[in-house]
Amino acid sequence: MKEQRMAAKTCVVSLAAGILWLAACEAVQANGGPFVVQYPGGDPAAKGVLARLDPGLKPGREERLAVTKENLTIVFNPERFIIKEETDRPPLANVSAEYLIRNPTDEEIEMDFGFPILRGIYVHPHAMVPRPDVRVEVDGRGVPVDIISNSAIYGIIRGQARAVIDEGIASDPALSNRVRRLSERVATGREPCRAELAEYLTHTRGWGERDAALLVEYASLDLSRTDLPRTAPIWSLHGDAEMYRLATGNLGVLAAIGEQKATQFLARLAGQFDAEGAAGYERIFTAWGGDVRERSVDLETGGVRPREITVGSDATDATLYARVDYLDPNAKLTKQERASCEAILKNLPVIFTFAPMNLIHYRAKFEPGTEKIVRVAYSQYAYLDTREPRTYQLAYVVHPASLWKDFGPIRLTVQVPEAVEFAASVPYERGTGGAGAIACKPGYVSYTANLEDKTGELFVAVAAEDWHLAMGAKPATELLTRLAGE
Repeated sequence: MKEQRMAAKTCVVSLAAGILWLAACEAVQANGGPFVVQYPGGDPAAKGVLARLDPGLKPGREERLAVTKENLTIVFNPERFIIKEETDRPPLANVSAEYLIRNPTDEEIEMDFGFPILRGIYVHPHAMVPRPDVRVEVDGRGVPVDIISNSAIYGIIRGQARAVIDEGIASDPALSNRVRRLSERVATGREPCRAELAEYLTHTRGWGERDAALLVEYASLDLSRTDLPRTAPIWSLHGDAEMYRLATGNLGVLAAIGEQKATQFLARLAGQFDAEGAAGYERIFTAWGGDVRERSVDLETGGVRPREITVGSDATDATLYARVDYLDPNAKLTKQERASCEAILKNLPVIFTFAPMNLIHYRAKFEPGTEKIVRVAYSQYAYLDTREPRTYQLAYVVHPASLWKDFGPIRLTVQVPEAVEFAASVPYERGTGGAGAIACKPGYVSYTANLEDKTGELFVAVAAEDWHLAMGAKPATELLTRLAGE
């Protein structure tokens, strides 16, 4: 396969014939919490931590091309398409990362780029075909974009994990024989086979009882079923068929416990057979420079700290949807399948999933001695931090800049309404814009910074109460009139 390198905020996510190359990863480890979660009144069911995400999709270094400079612009805007009065909507952060990339060599270089986006991507609510709001341009011309969603990344983990598990079983004839007998037995003859398999794992192979119980359920379940609900985002139904296949694959009956727990289950089992080669959850974040623990910049001190979120009974934050004990009550499971799913949930370690990550893949060609402008733009809702004073925040991964041999200055411009308090995790100054930044909107003010440290993440925040006061309530008739005109 032709060597492909990676770059920009970006590094290669090698794609060949629709297949993603996977680097070796660590086994899944149960670990502590990422951010402070407060449950008013206490909720014993709201325990644990969301399942970790890491399929091992690693970026690579770029030695040939050079980034002359990057202009990073973030604008906090109200969501445009609201058909009723709503003053409590979070800001829609519009992000534009513009790179001036030079090819100093005497050869043509065509590259695959990967661009990580933490958390979700905005989807236009009234689009005929729902798609994430992502655009990539090279010298002003749009280029095709593949979105490797959080769900697709989970699917990649599951596919790799199953291959490791099945290979591990096949390499041990005694184990393979016990697994085969269990999978072939009818319901009335399964219990002796289940006990025999568990005993072999614990006494001969030295597994813990919980991990042995997980493999017993793996051997007992049919993962080929396709009649259970999938958890892939709706926009992927209209997107790339290969990405959708990845997002919905290797679930079967496990769809009833959700993609996160299903992925954790298979990745943990794979780790019992191959601790080095099995997919884990954290290293994708480490490789790209992010942190699986959700964090925020403190509005008062400017320091980075764990994100805080107060969760009420009506909480809808997508970050918190991975309930440890989740089992779809409407899933059409047999009595035996439901018992297996309950056993899996009981025996899996309690871990969290933190900030989801999406990878944007695109391709660009650089002729010898040329310099081109590559622009990646996307929108996403700012996330809420409930430590007083409450804030809306955006996290941006800067770290891929450190993976280039030559990466010039990064100029940051953030635009917010004049009356809204602002904070960032880097030193900044209030001004009227910066070189390469878009013109400042009426009623807005620009904050600018030169990013000296090209590793880790950048955090920016606006005061939530200030934001709501600045937005106010617009008459529904005005909104409808404007929408009709557009």
